[in-house]
Amino acid sequence: MSPSLSVAASLSPDIRQDIGIQVLARSQPISHLAATHQVSRKFVYQQGDKAQRSLDESFAPSQEDDEVLLHLPVTKSWLYQLILGLVLICHSSYRGVVELFRDLFDLPISIGTVHNRLQATAEQATEINQQHEIFQANKPVLVGVDAASTYCYTLAGSGLN
Repeated sequence: MSPSLSVAASLSPDIRQDIGIQVLARSQPISHLAATHQVSRKFVYQQGDKAQRSLDESFAPSQEDDEVLLHLPVTKSWLYQLILGLVLICHSSYRGVVELFRDLFDLPISIGTVHNRLQATAEQATEINQQHEIFQANKPVLVGVDAASTYCYTLAGSGLN
């Protein structure tokens, strides 16, 4: 067994890692690193290759990123809900909704469609709200509760006597 092999075999993982980092950083010539650690240039190159492979693996795209998380059946009803969510939750503009449908779903919709879906939903909400009005002394009480956040509010109506 040659002296350089026994020295190389006895180097700790930390020193091997340090050699690999120095090779990648090109901070010193390979021959100088080999002489400093009393190992062969071949060994120094091997440590550099290991360090490069580790670095490449660390920055390679993860297989998990492309893993299918769920299958979503997209129906017209689901798309209408998406329109509502984009506008009401995400505060998206009508044009933003149109762009998202075009770019992500390859599905052309018009600004008019977005408007009509929101208008139809507002009409449904109005009907539901009228069924649940609260009155006190024959006057409507304009109150509401957001169950998710437990936010309660009271509205003052103009012209209510």
